[in-house]
Amino acid sequence: MNPIRIAGLWLGLACCPFGAGAAETDVVVNHSALAPDTLAQLRQRFGTVRAGHYWYDADTGAWGPEGGPTAGWLAPGLALPQPLPANASGGGDGRLTGVFINGRELHPLDVAGLARLFGSAPWRGSWWVDGLGNFGLRRGTLRQPAIGNLWQLAQRQGRREPFAIASPDGKQFLGRDSDGVSFATGSRGERWSAP
Repeated sequence: MNPIRIAGLWLGLACCPFGAGAAETDVVVNHSALAPDTLAQLRQRFGTVRAGHYWYDADTGAWGPEGGPTAGWLAPGLALPQPLPANASGGGDGRLTGVFINGRELHPLDVAGLARLFGSAPWRGSWWVDGLGNFGLRRGTLRQPAIGNLWQLAQRQGRREPFAIASPDGKQFLGRDSDGVSFATGSRGERWSAP
């Protein structure tokens, strides 16, 4: 699905309860109300803008309802309020899932989606992901070098092509071998497989 179509779904989200009863101008992104000129620009670009509270990750273009999981993707780098709050998806202190991407603790449904996609839950910790799908470990505000690309891994997983990535500490691995068997090793070295 292209970003413009996804944008239309976000900005005209019919199932979103956050807009119920709110004034048409009550649009909050990353805990900040949008300025009237920003709202006007969004309406000019995307049409209807539904009132509600949302989060937006400017690095990836991911967005969702405040307190909720990822609902879609817009173009990265839109001039919307930043920073992305750690508690945007309901967590923030590491107890919800312990998986942070670009500062936001992922919602359990985001973690479940990544687990379905790759055959194993994402590793706890702080990660960065860019708009091209590149990812790596994050230490505070510093990005460590990229260790993979989510879109390429997803394509390989879908085609059952061999791939492998290692956690930054080298103690955990996730991949698919040439026989099409998904595998992962845990932090204690145990190995499990799935067809």
